[in-house]
Amino acid sequence: MRYFTLLATMLIASFSFSQVNLPIDFESTTVTYTFSDFGGGAGSVIDNPDMSGINTSAKVGKMIKFAGEVYGGSTLALGGPIVWDGNNAVKMKVWANRVGGSVLFKLEGSVPHEVAMPTTVANQWEELTFNFAGFTAADYTGITLIYDLGTVGDGSDNFTFYFDDIELTTITGGIQLPIDFESTTVMYTFSDFAGGAGSVIDNPDMSGINTSAKVGKMVKSAGEVYGGTTLPLGAPIVWGDNNAIKMKIWAYRAGAPVLFKLEGPATTEISVSTTVANQWEELTFNFSAFTANTYTGITLIYDLGVAGDGSDNFTFYFDDIELTNSGAEVVKIPVDFESETLTYSFSDFAGGAATVIDNPDMSGINTSAKVGKMVKNAGEVYGGSTLALGAPVIWDGKSSVKMKVWANRVGASVLFKLEGPAPHEVAVPTTVANQWEDLAFDFTGFTPDNYTGITVIYELGTVGDGSDNFTFYFDDIRLADASGLAQINLPVTFEDAGVNYTLTDFGGNASTVEADPTNAANTVAKTIKTAAAELWAGTTIGTAAGFATAIPFAESDTKMTVRVWSPDAGIPIRLKAEDRNDAAHSVETEAMTTVAGDWETLEFDFSMEASGTAAINFSYTYDKLSIFFNFGTTGAMAGEKTYYWDDVKFGGITSVRELRSLNVEVYPNPVTDRLRLSADEEIRQVILYNLAGQPVRNLQPNAQTAELDLSDLIPGVFVLSVRINDQVGTMRVVKH
Repeated sequence: MRYFTLLATMLIASFSFSQVNLPIDFESTTVTYTFSDFGGGAGSVIDNPDMSGINTSAKVGKMIKFAGEVYGGSTLALGGPIVWDGNNAVKMKVWANRVGGSVLFKLEGSVPHEVAMPTTVANQWEELTFNFAGFTAADYTGITLIYDLGTVGDGSDNFTFYFDDIELTTITGGIQLPIDFESTTVMYTFSDFAGGAGSVIDNPDMSGINTSAKVGKMVKSAGEVYGGTTLPLGAPIVWGDNNAIKMKIWAYRAGAPVLFKLEGPATTEISVSTTVANQWEELTFNFSAFTANTYTGITLIYDLGVAGDGSDNFTFYFDDIELTNSGAEVVKIPVDFESETLTYSFSDFAGGAATVIDNPDMSGINTSAKVGKMVKNAGEVYGGSTLALGAPVIWDGKSSVKMKVWANRVGASVLFKLEGPAPHEVAVPTTVANQWEDLAFDFTGFTPDNYTGITVIYELGTVGDGSDNFTFYFDDIRLADASGLAQINLPVTFEDAGVNYTLTDFGGNASTVEADPTNAANTVAKTIKTAAAELWAGTTIGTAAGFATAIPFAESDTKMTVRVWSPDAGIPIRLKAEDRNDAAHSVETEAMTTVAGDWETLEFDFSMEASGTAAINFSYTYDKLSIFFNFGTTGAMAGEKTYYWDDVKFGGITSVRELRSLNVEVYPNPVTDRLRLSADEEIRQVILYNLAGQPVRNLQPNAQTAELDLSDLIPGVFVLSVRINDQVGTMRVVKH
């Protein structure tokens, strides 16, 4: 849903001039109901095809889901934020040709929220109510509708529904904890997604700790690896003195992870694995660090990370969801695996298997008794394991995580991911074999987020086989100060020992910084696009914290250059610039290699965005850059390929005219502190570069005069770039 959410947000921004507001009945002749369709969905206003029952109005909305994406739908922009006035729900009249069609109603805004309800009648109008209790504090400026999320439409009657009279309402009562599924007056309405299906059934095994009549059932059929179901609550959870939730579980197998997620403005989730098979047990999910938040829904996901098949292996039963108090000590950083009272609960996924074992090599920097062991068996390329934390990470001014690692080979990628509402991951390669080493994972820029779990993945992008090559040991996970190295910035040369040249791979890439194979005196980046790499496999230049300063794009300065060594000519190399704090703000462009087996300098013009991607927006901040080799082709199709690259530079200092030819006066030159500019026409932009090509001043005066304070710059020679209209002029400036 991530890509859809970003698209919808952009569309809302584009159409915010619409004066549509709740209630909406589609009858106005002065309001334009502008639908922004996506993924195969098509929304429109038509004559009511069935003026009967509870809806005899003349006009209604119509939604058709054609062949396209499983999330095809349409967004209706509102003229302003929803004013709830004490209400907590939205009701909407719906007409569908079948029972059980899922209608997803999503409120778009800074913190979007969605609720799905099934149709209960066929070929007649009914009223569905979507419960937003606990979410009314956010600003919502758009409504998105998706019919049968998770299924590709075909444009037929089965994928057509009509809707009308969207208005606010109030829900009282409803589902609240504790939940035992025994009530005959409460409707237990599950909102299924991505192949998950929740329902209430007769207890299939009335024995042991659970002899109740009714229980919940969850089946994970073929779909996404995150398929599950959400049970909305009628009111926010009231914790009292409690700090955990317990739930009875019956599963066909032990060791299956059950993810329990609390939905609200700040969601949080805990995963606990089953410990017995074919009998009821009680699992406890510790939310001790998160009881201050507002939660109005419960989401359950079985075996997150593995696609279900609807069989017994992907079916479990649950009951008696209630608050409890867990007074037990909880796992939190630092983690050394030595405690005899803590339970280190790993939630394995996609072929990964983690355990706590005796240290197999008590030597060097790690002579402790217990360590973690990770084995990556056959499964998915992202197989790994998650260790739930009982309390959020408290950084105390630190910004890095260190972990001792033992692996049997050099260059194996260890991905360390912090789980939370905004998860973040860093991958670092091993540097020694058959001995313990300390790896550092830099989370600079991401420490304000709440993290309540640690996920470890070995060799992301490659399917494991359970052998020694896919086994590593880890221990002593603790916080540390950052490396002390300077944050990466343009130009990127890989030559400065004081700069942090960490490269962040994704999608199956494996990158390192090493000597140029054609010139040992030169240091370059080496990227291997593995045989298991995705078509979008890439490498972020630096950490996710991006560059120290933003790329100084301007209307006349949109180019960058990268020196590249490719084994093949005629392949596309893509650069993506984005805002590290907002992935929706991005621009991508491509250049083609022209030689094979040799170095060349490629130019990337961001004013010519790649097909299907957003155009450059000069009001955005672009401070993060990623490179993609042979974009659009998987590693399986091309085979494993190795690329080298170097000298990533902003290309805006090329002079098109002498500055004096633009009738610009620059004084004094040489300058001690303040440099003044005066021109006959409006000065649009002034950029001062050092001789390394780094922008040290960037000003947009939009006036005929400008002034730059250079008092803090060290003496030297600089290049001044001045843009007037569509022309750029440069000159050298000497700073005393």
